[in-house]
Amino acid sequence: MMLRALLPTLALTLFSLSGCVNLTPQPDRTQVYLLAAGVSPPSSVSGLPPSYVARVELPGYLEGTRIYHREAGGKLSSLAGVRWAEALSAALPQALSMHLQATEKTQVRAYYPSPRGDSDMAIVSVQFERFSARPDGWVEVIARWQVAHPDGATDSGRYVAPDMQWDGSEPTAYVALLDRALAELAETIAGAL
Repeated sequence: MMLRALLPTLALTLFSLSGCVNLTPQPDRTQVYLLAAGVSPPSSVSGLPPSYVARVELPGYLEGTRIYHREAGGKLSSLAGVRWAEALSAALPQALSMHLQATEKTQVRAYYPSPRGDSDMAIVSVQFERFSARPDGWVEVIARWQVAHPDGATDSGRYVAPDMQWDGSEPTAYVALLDRALAELAETIAGAL
C-alpha cells in the first residue's frame, strides 16, 4: 500500500531527472580579447637601459574583465558577449611593457606582478584616468605617467589619446583603438627612458 502511494512521486522524480540528462550543451560564444596581441618583439634589446613596469592604477570600475564604454548621462555599459582575457589590472602592465620594448628604447626586464629585482632599473608608473569610449564614440585613453630613474631623477607627464572614433558596434575595432593608444603612450614614456 505504501509503495503504491510513493509510485507517482517516484515516477515524477525520474521524469524530471531525465530532462536534466537530455539537455544539450550550449557553446560559449563569448569573444575574448588581449591587449598588445599583435606587438612584435624587437630584434635585440641588449645594451638598452633596463626598466620595470609597476602596477598600474585604474578607476575601480575597470578592475574586472568586462569591456566598458560610456553612454549618455555617464552610464557605464559593458559590451555584450565580449570580455578581456584577464583583468586589466594584470593585462595593462604586460601590454605596456610589450609596447615599451617594441619602441627599442628600453629593455623591460619585468612587469607587475613580478618583483622588480635589480635596483638599477627605471621604474615606470602609470595611473589611468580613462580607458573607455564616450557616448559619441570617441575613445578616451588618458593617463598620468612617471619614470623614476635609478639615480633618483624623475620624469613625468600626462598622455591624452588623439582623436580616435569608434562606431559603437564592433568590439574588435574598439580594442584595436585602445591598443593603439597604449602604443602611443608607450612611445611617449620611452622618450623619457
